Amino acid sequence: MIARLAAAVTGRRGRWLTIAAWLAIGIAGYLAHARIGDVTAAGQASFLPADAESTRALATLRGGGSGDGVEEVPAVIVFERPLGLTRADLGAIAAIGGGLGRLRIVGASPVLDPFSAQARGSLGEVARLAHGVGPTSRNGRAALLMLALNADDRGAIVDGVRTIRAYLAAHARPGLAAYVTGPAGIAADLERVAGEAGQTLLVATLGLVLLLLLVVYRAPVLALTPLLAVAAAYLAAIGIAYLLIEAGWITVNTEGTMLLLVLVFGAGTDYSLLLVHRYREELGQRGETAAALRAAVAESAPALAASAGTVIAAMLVLLLAKLESTHWLGPILAIGIAAMLLSAFTLLPALLAALGDRAFWPARPRANPAGGGRWPAVARVVSRRSGTIAFAVVALLAVLALGNFSHHGTIGFGQGETTPTDSSRGTEALERNFPAGLGSPLAAVVEPSDALEVAARLERMPSVELAVPAPTPSGAGKAVVAVILRGDPYSGEAAAVVADIRDKLHSVDPGGLLGGIPAENYDIEQTNARDTRLIVPSVLILVGLILCLVLRALVAPAYLMLTVVASFAATLGLATFAFAAIGGEGIAFNLVLLAFLFLVALGVDYNIFMMTRAREEARSRDTPDGILAALVTTGGVVTGAGLILAGTFATLTLLPLEELIQIGATVAVGVLLDTFVVRALLIPALTYRLGERAWWPRSVRAKPHQ
Repeated sequence: MIARLAAAVTGRRGRWLTIAAWLAIGIAGYLAHARIGDVTAAGQASFLPADAESTRALATLRGGGSGDGVEEVPAVIVFERPLGLTRADLGAIAAIGGGLGRLRIVGASPVLDPFSAQARGSLGEVARLAHGVGPTSRNGRAALLMLALNADDRGAIVDGVRTIRAYLAAHARPGLAAYVTGPAGIAADLERVAGEAGQTLLVATLGLVLLLLLVVYRAPVLALTPLLAVAAAYLAAIGIAYLLIEAGWITVNTEGTMLLLVLVFGAGTDYSLLLVHRYREELGQRGETAAALRAAVAESAPALAASAGTVIAAMLVLLLAKLESTHWLGPILAIGIAAMLLSAFTLLPALLAALGDRAFWPARPRANPAGGGRWPAVARVVSRRSGTIAFAVVALLAVLALGNFSHHGTIGFGQGETTPTDSSRGTEALERNFPAGLGSPLAAVVEPSDALEVAARLERMPSVELAVPAPTPSGAGKAVVAVILRGDPYSGEAAAVVADIRDKLHSVDPGGLLGGIPAENYDIEQTNARDTRLIVPSVLILVGLILCLVLRALVAPAYLMLTVVASFAATLGLATFAFAAIGGEGIAFNLVLLAFLFLVALGVDYNIFMMTRAREEARSRDTPDGILAALVTTGGVVTGAGLILAGTFATLTLLPLEELIQIGATVAVGVLLDTFVVRALLIPALTYRLGERAWWPRSVRAKPHQ
C-alpha cells in the first residue's frame, strides 16, 4: 500500500496534483489561522468540570443553579494619585463611572461598587456612592470602580476592556493614574500578550528550524523542502481545529494552539529528517532519484508510522482528563501529528520528486555517510565500559531527580506574565492602597439565613481580611458573602487557603459553595492532580504495550520504559529546582503532566527508531554488535532530530508567559538529556550488557560470533 502511495505521489502527474491539493489545504488553513484567536477560550472557569465546587457556585449565581444565566467577570478600575485624591478627582471619577455606564459596552453590567456605602472597618473610610464612585482607600490615595463583563459573549472581555481603557485615556486627568485590572483586565491582557506571543513563536520557530536544517543539509533547497511540508501540515491541523472549535464540539485555549505549533514543527521536522536520511541512503545504493525516493518512503514508513502512532495514542489518552483544557488538548495534538504523517508520506515525496537533483544544490546528490563522525568512537566506549556507563548515568539521573523534593508553589490565573501590563500595574496599585484580595474576592454562596454567621466566622480566619454580604443575583435564591483575602488572590498561597475556608463554610452551611478566581485556581490544581494520577500510568501502560508489539519482546520494552521514566524524573527535578528554589517562582500547575506527555511520547519515538534498527542488525550478528551498529547508523540523524525538537520547544522560552516558558524549557532540556545521555549512552549500554536476553521471550536468530 505504501509503495503504491509513493509511486502515485511521485509520478509525473501525481506529484503536481499532490502539491496542488496541499496548496489548497494550506490556503484554507492560513485563513483559519488568522481567525483562530477569535474562537479560542480565554477564561478558566469554562475548563473546570461541572462537579467542581467553584463551577457549581458560578452556576448558582448565573441563574439559580441552572447554568442558563451568564458568567460575569469583574473588571476593577483603580484610580491612584500618590499625594492623595482631591475633591475634583472624586468628581471626575464619578463622571467616568457615569460615562462608562452610558457607553453600553457589550456584555457589561451597570457600573457598581462591591460594598455598601456604610462599609467600614478594615477598608477604612469609604466615600458615599455618587454616580458610580466606588470605595476609596484608607490613605485617601486611591478609589475603585467595578463592572462585570459577560464571559459567555465571545470577545466581550477583550473588546470591553479595550473600550474602557480607551475611555479612560480620553478622560485622563494629570497626575491621576487609571488602570483596568481584576479578572477581566488580567484576562484581556493575557489574550493580548498571547496573541503577540503567537506571532513571535511562529517567526522564531520557522527561523530556528530553517537555520538548523541549513546546518544539517548545507543545501538551501533541501532545507526548505521539509519546512514547507511541516508548515502545510500545521496549517491543515489548525484549520481542522478552527472548524471543530467553531462548531462547538471542542474547547481549546491559546496555550493549546501554541503547543500544537511547536509539536508539529518539532516532531514533523524529525519525521522529515528520517525520511530524507533514508532517501539519501537509497540514493547511494540505487543512483536514480525516482527509484530511491519510492524505496525511501516504503522503507521508512513502518518506523515513522510506529513513532507517530505512539505519539497519537499518548495524546489521545488526554481524553481521560476532566479538566477541559487538558481533555481537548489531546485530540488537537493528535490531529497535528496525523496531518504531519500524511504530509510526510505525500507532500514531502512530491516536492522531492518535483525538485529531483536540484534539491541538493549547490552540491551533487550523495548518500549519508554510513557510520561517520564521532559515533564509531562512542560505540567503542560503550562496548568497553558498558557497566560503568550504565551506573554513572543512572546515578546522574538519580541526583537530578532529587530536585523534585524542592518546596514550591504553583502559578495560577492572574500570574505568570513576565512583562508589565496595565492590569499588573493596576494590581500593584490596588495592593498598595487596599487589601490585596479586593481585586478578586471569593464568593460564598449560602442560604440567606446563614449569611451573617458565615461572614462572621470567615472574617475571624487569619487568611481573611474582610467578609461582607454582597448583593444577591435575582433568581438565585441564595445569599452571597464576598470574602476578601489578605494576600494576593492569584497566588498559589491563596489557592492553598481555599480548602480551609471551605471547611469553615461547610461547618455553618453544609450546602454552601465557594467560588471566585482563587477557588477556581484551587479546583483546577486539584482536578489536574487527579488527571495526572490517571493519565501518567495510562500512558506508560499504552506506550509499553506499543513497544512490546513493535519490538516483539518484553525485556527491552521494560527497561526502555524505565529509562524514559528516569529521564523524566531527572528533567522534572532539575526544572523544579531551577524554577522554584533558584528562580523563586512556583511551577505551572500543568507542568508535570504536559512535560511527562511530551517527553515520554517523543522520547519513545527515538527509542523505536534505534531499537528497531538494532533488532534488524541483530539478525545478521549478535545483539551486542547489533546495538553498536544501530548506534553508529542512527546516531547522527537522531541527534540532529533531537536538537531540532529541543530547539522548537525552546522557542517557547521567548514568550512573556511563565507557564509556556516553563513547559518549553523543561521539554527542551529533557529532549537533550534523552538524546545525548539516555539514548546515546544508557540504552546502548544496557542492551549491550543484556545481549540476546533483551529480546526475551523471543530470540533474534544470530550468526555465531566470529
